Amino acid sequence: MGITLKSILPILLLLFTYSCILEEKKPLEKIQFNFPQLVNSKIDTSLRISKHKADHVSEIFPFFIGKYRFSQQNIDLANRAVDTNMLKDYTYSHGLDILADSIDMTGLELLVDYETSVVYKERYSWRDSILYEYYPVYFVNSTNTDKFFLAKDSHVFGIQEASNTEQRSYAKWIPIEGLGRDWCGNGHWGVIIHPQEYLLILMKKYDGNFETDLRVRFKVGENIYVSKAFKGSINENQFKIKGNFHLESALSDSYMFAIENLFFGAFPMMEE
Repeated sequence: MGITLKSILPILLLLFTYSCILEEKKPLEKIQFNFPQLVNSKIDTSLRISKHKADHVSEIFPFFIGKYRFSQQNIDLANRAVDTNMLKDYTYSHGLDILADSIDMTGLELLVDYETSVVYKERYSWRDSILYEYYPVYFVNSTNTDKFFLAKDSHVFGIQEASNTEQRSYAKWIPIEGLGRDWCGNGHWGVIIHPQEYLLILMKKYDGNFETDLRVRFKVGENIYVSKAFKGSINENQFKIKGNFHLESALSDSYMFAIENLFFGAFPMMEE
């Protein structure tokens, strides 16, 4: 009895389908993430460049700059246009809860490049005669699966902490920043971070002669990310909460609510 095309067609279809599945599951070529080169093509050289000054715990809104592929190694901070091929990865308001439940928010690498200083001008401070220094922080997806990140308006939810080993009555790590006042509940959005993609965020670099260990702490959904420690400098008075009415008041009204939502689980140094 001879073999006909009709008799072997199901087998051919099965083999073709199996080969497609293998192709889809083929792992990505391993590419290592490297810190990109950051520039600002619209620096006004007539303006003075300065580190941020603070004499108590500051209110902060870390800047979200954008999402990039590992292959993009040169970023101009003056050009924040979103890659049109990535627009589909952003979700606003409707659909956030569904994506947050279906795509993992854990497994990202949190990397800090404190040695790099960049200048950045906030849109609402265009009248200022000073350019302020920031340093880049990266959320990196080196896994083989998609990750999800939540943010609001043009900022993310993160703060800086500093080591205060002199104050033995307190924990080693003390927040020197807290989430600023936010008068609007709208503006929440999320972005899918595909494998071999990263997010760029800017944190304030402070003026001061107190050299110590620093680290950054972020809240992404219900997850807390804390970076490895790195050497930096601040004003020692930045450990003090007194002087920031908003954060003092929030801690007084509902201590644990403020700890969770303004300091993301960190405990500020309260004065007696």
